[in-house]
Amino acid sequence: MIDVIVAVDVEYEGAVVASVSALRDARVVRRPADETELLALVAGGSGHVVVLSRWFPGIDADVVARMREAGARIVGFGDDDAVFARWGIVHTLSPGSGAARTGTVLRDCADAVQAPPRPADPPRAAADPQRAGEIIAVWGTGSSPGRSTVALVLAHLAARAGGRTTLVDADTVASSLTPALGLLDEAPQLAALCRLVVAGAAHDPEQVADRLVRIEPDFEVVTGLARAERWPEIRAGVLTEVLDRLAARADRVVVDVSDRIDPDDPYADPHYDRHQATRAVLDRADRVLLVAAADPVGLQRLVRRLESDRAQRHRDRLLVVVNRVRVSAVGPDPEARIRSVLQRFAGVDDVILLPDDPAAVDAAVLAGRSPVEVARRSPFVRAVEDGLLARLPGVAPRRPRTRRAERRGAGATMRS
Repeated sequence: MIDVIVAVDVEYEGAVVASVSALRDARVVRRPADETELLALVAGGSGHVVVLSRWFPGIDADVVARMREAGARIVGFGDDDAVFARWGIVHTLSPGSGAARTGTVLRDCADAVQAPPRPADPPRAAADPQRAGEIIAVWGTGSSPGRSTVALVLAHLAARAGGRTTLVDADTVASSLTPALGLLDEAPQLAALCRLVVAGAAHDPEQVADRLVRIEPDFEVVTGLARAERWPEIRAGVLTEVLDRLAARADRVVVDVSDRIDPDDPYADPHYDRHQATRAVLDRADRVLLVAAADPVGLQRLVRRLESDRAQRHRDRLLVVVNRVRVSAVGPDPEARIRSVLQRFAGVDDVILLPDDPAAVDAAVLAGRSPVEVARRSPFVRAVEDGLLARLPGVAPRRPRTRRAERRGAGATMRS
């Protein structure tokens, strides 16, 4: 006997139940009300097959991924083959299918060989040949080490150096890029893009472009959550697809995320996971920047973060950035001291050091503009350009020539 869980929209629920009930070898055991109840049933081992509609309350790519991880066999119900294919659902039923067709599909799905469980550290999928954009996650330690400012300046410089760059505010704890850029927008584009993915319309480049804010011709921004309590709208599986769609239309995507990653274990409550967005971005990123503050507390937090399982998981694509380097917090020759500490306690030799430049950063925040616009020649902006921008593939940093350099070039021409 095949136990069937029916999770379709109300309009078709009666017809599906009638078709299943007409079979001798199948029966309906549960009809959940929403995705929370459905996930609980699957996790508890109820039912052999789930008949699922894309319009069932709360269903999206992330919920389907959780169901499959729990071992659920799923039959997609509805004329949405493209959506089901993206969700990895092979067996489908169309509305109006009779009992015979329903029975055939249910038996095939119930007898299908299940894929092995996903490993703890899944292999990275091969890159889509049509996707050229690199995804850069800007992560960090606690106590505001300047992560968002680094992400903003890096993205802006990359856009000016050549190639479309999209800056994404995916911090679900304390979003800050929107006010920093003077974008008084109460409708977060990140949540709008997630809804677009759930609706199956994210394949349309024009609809994606309509949800971006253009700062300069090659510099676009995806605004984050205006209120932190809206974090449930940013689900891990959906956010991953949003990043893929953005990377398909840009040369690089810079993503600002929260420092929080907990809970980061397989026994965490799947229904209350506020920091799943951060982990999803880190797992999807091609490069991860770990930003820390240049003071004793910040360096201690950095060493501990580097020892964590999460940092070790991304070590092959992790670049350490120490921000706000200053003599008053570290002592004489702060750069040498910081490098010595990280080499001794964390075994890190490759580190990017950025100077403390409060005047330039404060002026930019006060003006509601990027530091690249307000203080292009500031020490901080130039350090990001020389230390971080130069490491991005396909970027040739271009710094404006000073008048002194122009006079030297003119003199050399005259002497020749």
